[in-house]
Amino acid sequence: MKVINKISDIVFSIEKVLAILLASVLLVSLAAGVLFRTLKSPLFWSDELAIFCLVWITFIGGSMGLKQNASPSITIVTDLLPKQAKKVVLAISNLLLLVFVGYILYLAFEWINMPNIMIQTSTAMNMPKFYFYLSIPVSFVFMVIHVLNNLLLSFKTVDEAGDLS
Repeated sequence: MKVINKISDIVFSIEKVLAILLASVLLVSLAAGVLFRTLKSPLFWSDELAIFCLVWITFIGGSMGLKQNASPSITIVTDLLPKQAKKVVLAISNLLLLVFVGYILYLAFEWINMPNIMIQTSTAMNMPKFYFYLSIPVSFVFMVIHVLNNLLLSFKTVDEAGDLS
């Protein structure tokens, strides 16, 4: 259990660095696009780069949210349950989430391996779209790691508020 927790922590650190880098590229790209547009020499690729950075940030951010248990939840029913029942409900919800994320990861790998995906290029930058599409399987691999960690942590004790302790 400590191994998966350590892996999840390392992945989270990587995600933070990626999110900062991607947000920086997005900011510089958009600022440069605006600046060069005012200079009557537009950068035709800056908007496309910003969109691709935003897509990566969205998926990476979703994975980071799972690591931090930042997803919104309705706890009206679980608040009425005793500690042990909360623990069971938490474990079941994490197991269902793991199955869902694993299935989406499977579909993402099936999709990314299609022949037509490999030949697509972006319009403005003329880069293979494969690198941008990789945001989905990469982030879902990260999500599987975080949800598996959360599932294992859900077997720990649950405090009075229903949170892991």
